[in-house]
Amino acid sequence: MVNVWDYANALPRIELLTTSGEKYVGGVLAVLDAEETEDTQDCIDIRLDSGAIKSFYPDEIESIEALSED
Repeated sequence: MVNVWDYANALPRIELLTTSGEKYVGGVLAVLDAEETEDTQDCIDIRLDSGAIKSFYPDEIESIEALSED
């Protein structure tokens, strides 16, 4: 399982692959703690290149790759 907290401080631009095979690219907006949001899991919010904001739970994520800022 991916540790979403690895991306909390730098808020990098990432490529995220879901367990269902979908790929998303965008910038990390926040990593949210389950206890603070009264949810069952922590989650990572990203602003997709389309401008939409999407949240992902660790059990939905196959991999995350931080992209270079070239």
